[in-house]
Amino acid sequence: MNAQETIAAFLRGEMDIVSFRRMYDEEPEIDAFLEGIVAEKKRTGEPFIKFKHMIAKDIESESDENVHYLTDPQSYPGVRYGSSPYDSVRKMLTFEEYPKTHNVATASGAVHFYGEVYALYYQVDQSIPYNDRYMDAFTFMLDVVPEYVCGAESENYIAENIFPLYPDTMKKTERKKAIKAAIKEAFRSDKGRPQWIQSGEWPLGKDGKPAVYTGSKSLRGGEAKAYYFRDESDGSVITVEQFY
Repeated sequence: MNAQETIAAFLRGEMDIVSFRRMYDEEPEIDAFLEGIVAEKKRTGEPFIKFKHMIAKDIESESDENVHYLTDPQSYPGVRYGSSPYDSVRKMLTFEEYPKTHNVATASGAVHFYGEVYALYYQVDQSIPYNDRYMDAFTFMLDVVPEYVCGAESENYIAENIFPLYPDTMKKTERKKAIKAAIKEAFRSDKGRPQWIQSGEWPLGKDGKPAVYTGSKSLRGGEAKAYYFRDESDGSVITVEQFY
């Protein structure tokens, strides 16, 4: 298959996302095809064609907004906070500044990657229906993973070590109950749960297992907060700081 055929097969669900991501990393023709779509938009000045898909029951969302920043990188909102703008398809799809949050083996990484590839390919072919499988998995993840656990490292751990133990062939209610129990057992605490100022950042220990939460403390006159965790593999303290 050529690059366009490979992308179409992935979007139709004929190729799993991990395999396609590996091909994308190894075969420059795929990136070149997608980059060519952006180049044509820049040349003609035509806007990206929008599409709608369901993000939850009865809720519609427009096409992935990130693709629009490829033609005007400085319009990317993150620029005002010091983040580099998306200036290439590869930078957007690999999310190179924060690769852990764009791991396609996780629900959040997969839904973003699929949505962005789909939004780009949609510019040249509108015949392929949007595949809801990744959005469904993402919605399920949000339903079973407590907010205090959320974070790149913790989601990767859950995706690799907990979800595979309870496949989607199980009854949904039984699967949800089992996964929630497994998460509670894995992410332990000596006292309470972290009340994150920003997004969750539950760390892993040197052995790759979730560290144990031990407490928090305000810093710098209340301008920041430190969260303390114990690495069970060697007893060391892991400190996570967040700012208001």
